[in-house]
Amino acid sequence: MNKLSSVLIIFISFILLISCAKPTVVNVVLPEDKNASCSQLEFSIKDSQKFRKKATRELGHTPGNYARNILFWPALFTTYVNAQQAMVAATERSVNLVNLMQRQNCKNVDKILKDIEFTFRVQTLSELSEAYKSLNEAYKSGALTESEFTTHKKKVLGQ
Repeated sequence: MNKLSSVLIIFISFILLISCAKPTVVNVVLPEDKNASCSQLEFSIKDSQKFRKKATRELGHTPGNYARNILFWPALFTTYVNAQQAMVAATERSVNLVNLMQRQNCKNVDKILKDIEFTFRVQTLSELSEAYKSLNEAYKSGALTESEFTTHKKKVLGQ
């Protein structure tokens, strides 16, 4: 009976772990990017920003995240990590495409650059924790207003 219980626990854990939200992580560079026209590059930027927004929604208060938190919190952690990776990849793709547009002297580069939402790469949880601690210390010391603190906190968290 103990062996059956162990197998059942492992199976359920596996099912819960794979039930994590998996936002699509876009490829940063595609071989056809260099030969794309300005309008194709602009469309690709808009497309990568759609992926970023979809991944951002996975970080919010969704029914799936509530269920993951209650039933199997490692799945929630995995969802957040994957969403962060998807957001960063979309940002890096957009930056790569803007660079290509600048090389081709495309017209709308400045306008497109203003519309791009960025997510900065945070390599590890300790770096995220350190960035948040520094930000919190700046707020507590009075160097930041509450609105500035909130704005910077969202940037650190990739929201």
